[in-house]
Amino acid sequence: MRELSKKTLTLATVLLGITGAFSNAVTATDLGTVEASHSKATLISEYSSAAAGETIWVGLELTPREGWHSYWKNYGDSGAAPIFEWVLPEGVTAGDALYPTPHRMPIGPLMNYGYEAPSTLLVPLTFDSGYTANALPIELIVEWLVCEIECVPQEGTWSGSLPVGDLSYDEGARSFFTDARDQLPEMAIWTADLTVYPAQSRLKVYAGADEIGTVKEAYFYPEGEGITEYAAAQQWASSPDGFFVDMVRTEGGLEANSGKGILVITSEDDQDRAYEIDAELKVEALPAAGSSNATPPQVNADFPLWQAGLFALLGGLVLNLMPCVFPVLSLKAFSFIAANSKTAGERKQEGWAYTAGIWVSFMIIVSALLIIKSSGTAIGWGFQLQEPAFVGALVLIMVLVALSLSGMFNIQVGVEGAGQQLASQDGNKGAFFQGVLATLVATPCTAPLMAPAIGFALTQSAPVVFLIFSLLAFGLALPFLALSYSPALARLMPRPGPWMEKLKEALAFPMYLTAAWLLYVFTLQAGATATLALLVAIIIAIFGVWLWQAFSGRVGKAIAVIIMISAASAIIIQPFGGSPVSNPVETASDITPYTEEALAELLADDETVFAYFSAEWCITCKVNEQVALFTDETQALFAQKGIRVMKGDWTNRNAEIAEILARYGRAGVPLYLLFPKGQSEAIVLPEILTPGIVADAIANI
Repeated sequence: MRELSKKTLTLATVLLGITGAFSNAVTATDLGTVEASHSKATLISEYSSAAAGETIWVGLELTPREGWHSYWKNYGDSGAAPIFEWVLPEGVTAGDALYPTPHRMPIGPLMNYGYEAPSTLLVPLTFDSGYTANALPIELIVEWLVCEIECVPQEGTWSGSLPVGDLSYDEGARSFFTDARDQLPEMAIWTADLTVYPAQSRLKVYAGADEIGTVKEAYFYPEGEGITEYAAAQQWASSPDGFFVDMVRTEGGLEANSGKGILVITSEDDQDRAYEIDAELKVEALPAAGSSNATPPQVNADFPLWQAGLFALLGGLVLNLMPCVFPVLSLKAFSFIAANSKTAGERKQEGWAYTAGIWVSFMIIVSALLIIKSSGTAIGWGFQLQEPAFVGALVLIMVLVALSLSGMFNIQVGVEGAGQQLASQDGNKGAFFQGVLATLVATPCTAPLMAPAIGFALTQSAPVVFLIFSLLAFGLALPFLALSYSPALARLMPRPGPWMEKLKEALAFPMYLTAAWLLYVFTLQAGATATLALLVAIIIAIFGVWLWQAFSGRVGKAIAVIIMISAASAIIIQPFGGSPVSNPVETASDITPYTEEALAELLADDETVFAYFSAEWCITCKVNEQVALFTDETQALFAQKGIRVMKGDWTNRNAEIAEILARYGRAGVPLYLLFPKGQSEAIVLPEILTPGIVADAIANI
């Protein structure tokens, strides 16, 4: 039940015959108690007599039957707020009721706001200065709703009078009103704004750290409708000038109409403090993909900085096991075989050079990401792989490295010339380049623990962002850095010899495969015509490298350099405006392309939905799809359970997908969401899937 009007409540009360209302003669401060069918209500005045030009307070205490509950002014997903109908003489007005801080009351997939214990609503009665009567006649009808599993309307009627003369406080009512006021939220001293987007809302509170203390949790009870999906989780995060609370809302739902509400802050010692907030309401349209007009909010992972740092370090460590990093790891393994001919100091230098290559690359990518995000564009981790020009440049790099390993020409990457002739300086340069290469091929991957760490980082200030990504980079470099300090490992390495040349040539083939995969991604992004242009540019670049080695004179080398630079520039600056190629999986009849609107329609139709978010450049995504999602067993399970499958393709930039990734604390793909029937909040599956994980998740809903 979403709304119960006054007339509906009254009619239901009469039909059910449940009203236990009665009228009392009013004396002193006790204006009477109504015993209704499933609750009771007591009306008390704080003053034994009123005075013209003054305000007195009356309190209505609602006490539901044990196990039942009543409702706050915004009752959440279902319920009804109390309705007051005063009959007062001219010159006396009743103000709005003040409600105590509500509690969250989950009812199945719904979330209601209200009270499971007695609650007191305080109402001011204000007298005009010209009020001359010697008594205040009172007639009041209150309708309220109490619920357990079923809901029962209640009604109470009070009538009587209070003397009017000198304002007289009744000491007998002191404890009642003191307790009632203790339950009210404090008036916040901070300024705040509430920005409402189509699918999210953000409450931003401007406060100093000394004003709010140590925050463990923050939750906002909106007074108006259209602000949030009440059952959805809220996430908070600190910011340099205060903190914010992010809330999910239904796109196309009720219009937001108020920035008022109650903010409850839970401190580290689990003490709650409630504040009444009157935020400036701002309604914003979500920017289209690539727009720079506004920045949609992101939901922050709810854990402390130290935990995010630990997740980043461990996530970077696990990233070494992801399939996208394997081609570069093979090069690094070859370097360790060659390290047997080097001193301990040289091995350590190469370990730090490799670490520096990874760290510098991470910092460049993160800096670009922050700059782009500051302009309002919705992007996330791996954003550079959404740019065809970057993918094309990466194809060129992989092809050149592979051809060098095959022996066509010599590019110093730290493995050529292995053995006694490998100079320390060349080794450091090669190790640094391998670190750069490892970062470039690792960014499409998201390892376990890495996703929440990145999601946390991208909602924080710049220093925290760089700290988290530095730990992520160090985690990726850590295995080889540690091995470079291991004399025992160096002694175990075989002696360099002619066999190493064949091994080096064999290592070219993983690089060729990487180039082929990137070319496939490029084709999906930019189309077949652009792919032909890219291949021509790569061939021209290879021709330039061949010219460089074929001619020793300055003129020949100058021509070679011009050709190579021209080819590389053509790849980087080419707009690639062709038509992207459709992925056959994407267009399969049993898979629905993800949009917020399509998801909302399926959930409204009471469907169970499995939504997965992937990209053609995400190798982790592709492995999961082949190993766990597109197997006969999983597809049969989807069909048997009637589960609707949605795919969000993030190969190219997409603001809606960026928004839902942020909503679940992620900055990149993969993301796997299972929406049980009748629920708008999803179960989040791990980044690495197996058929068993998918089957268990479905079995538990």
